[in-house]
Amino acid sequence: MQREKQSVHPQSQPPYYLYGTKALNMAYMNIHALNNGFIGAPHFRSMCKLLGYQGIAVVIEELLKIVKSLLQGTIAQYVKTLMTVMPKVCKLPLYDYGSTGVLEYYQAQLRDIIQYPDVKTEMFQSFREIGNALLFCLLIEQALSQEEVCDLLEAAPFQNILPRIYCKDGEKPETKLKRLEAKYSPLQVVPNIERLGTPKQASIAREGDLLTKERLCCGLSIFETILQRIRGFMLESEEQASIWIGPNRMPPPNGVIYVDECFEFHRLWSALQFIYCIPVGDGEFTIEELFGEGLNWSGATMIALLGQHKRFEALDFSYHLLKVQRVDGRDELVRGIPLKRMVDRIRRFQVLNSQIFSILSKFLTNANGDANTVEHVKCFQPPIHPAMATAQANSAPIYMRAAILLQQQQRLKE
Repeated sequence: MQREKQSVHPQSQPPYYLYGTKALNMAYMNIHALNNGFIGAPHFRSMCKLLGYQGIAVVIEELLKIVKSLLQGTIAQYVKTLMTVMPKVCKLPLYDYGSTGVLEYYQAQLRDIIQYPDVKTEMFQSFREIGNALLFCLLIEQALSQEEVCDLLEAAPFQNILPRIYCKDGEKPETKLKRLEAKYSPLQVVPNIERLGTPKQASIAREGDLLTKERLCCGLSIFETILQRIRGFMLESEEQASIWIGPNRMPPPNGVIYVDECFEFHRLWSALQFIYCIPVGDGEFTIEELFGEGLNWSGATMIALLGQHKRFEALDFSYHLLKVQRVDGRDELVRGIPLKRMVDRIRRFQVLNSQIFSILSKFLTNANGDANTVEHVKCFQPPIHPAMATAQANSAPIYMRAAILLQQQQRLKE
């Protein structure tokens, strides 16, 4: 009877076994506080372990659907609307005007864009969502690659992958290699199961060995494929392509590229970058606090995918203001905008854009590796004197636009 009572009423445990002590709870709280308030590498490593390949594929596919709906829906409508209020021609002013004159010129030229009510709210939020989706895919691939490398290193002794042999003077590498092979031979899974197990077990072991060896980090890239998918969304049809690269029916006036004309997406992004480089007043939230780096990632990625990277860096409005201010060194208040503070912000965003473009170039260069094996040189006619222009009026103009070539390449792939 006494034993039955003990089984029915077990002896109560001390509370600290069930709930911990105050000191222990504080210690765990401090440990977990290191991963609170941000999303970074530890969280992505946990997601990789939790989701696996299939889960990650589902998440990325859903993100691509969101990106496609934004590019072909909300952002496309905003780009169409803002392109109508962009100045048809917006030149890079001469250095003679000074940085104050350049700033006033761009304020006047971009007045309609600056005063557009939805730029700093709905439009920037849509760009931010695309940029955050890109960053998520990039970070999840980095975390997945680290997990795969660890798996490959841990599985190496069981797959007859031996470490590099170090030999002292007078030692023969063949002898040490045979010694290592004999040492690790009992650990090799596939040969041992083929020798001692059933045919079904041997088949399962070979399949498991193959799945262990064939990993994405061994030459495949998720982010590279995502970039190609996004490029396909932007150049899916002629109507979609005309939004980002301008109408194809008008060749550049100089016969090479558009310099002062505002037809391509990088010119609109230059105007948007000019807006978020304007310093805010005291007590107001900056663009970085509201939208983070996702805004910059989306714009830079779209420019890189459209082949407008070099033109953006050469013809950007804010970069030109930065160059002029570095020459004259002025620090004045121009229509309520502190010039020096704005130039400092432009420089910070320039550094950030350069870092983003360098990261993207690695993936885009790998994607176009076959095309880069042969360097293609385009030859243009020299400028023609007006007296000779009438004689050659019937000759077709020679011009090249990287975006049009990009569109033609996309059509060939389809």
